Amino acid sequence: MLWLAVGSLIIFFLILIFVQGKKIQLADISFSRKVIAQRQDGLTRMFLFFTKLGKALPTIFLCLLLVLFTRTREAVALNVGITIMLTTGLTYIIKRIFKRERPRENRLVEEQDHSFPSGHASTAAAFYMGLFLNGYLYAGEFWWLVIPALVISFLIGFSRVYLGIHYFTDILGGWFLGLAIVFLVPLLMN
Repeated sequence: MLWLAVGSLIIFFLILIFVQGKKIQLADISFSRKVIAQRQDGLTRMFLFFTKLGKALPTIFLCLLLVLFTRTREAVALNVGITIMLTTGLTYIIKRIFKRERPRENRLVEEQDHSFPSGHASTAAAFYMGLFLNGYLYAGEFWWLVIPALVISFLIGFSRVYLGIHYFTDILGGWFLGLAIVFLVPLLMN
């Protein structure tokens, strides 16, 4: 699992280098415009739902649910909680250091914070992939959660591009930062 954590961190830092070098900016803008051009009422409602699912309150609520169930209370809830706290804290710090501006055009929702990495994407990867991995490692079950975890993480992250408030590299950076922490926490807790 260590190589997965290191690999995720390496990919995160490569994305960070590209974002800071501004060489990827034109591709980011072009991709965003293509996504935004596909907007439809039904898709917009769906992506608004997923972006709301990725906010702090639903994430905290879902973490609290893990504590209520005896099967997930011990190692799963603790590790996922630590993963969420570390991911949220690191995302906050990285946003303050690098201060990437958000896209300015075609926003369907407003955000005040910086853009890189996406907090929604990092937290979604941390929670849903953390739930899958820790459930699999410590409860011996939950292997079937890998597909829903990937799909929900993808939809929460991608909703941010669709809604016009993130570039795709913000989302990729968030996913890989969240994944790195998902893979590191079980190693540190054992």
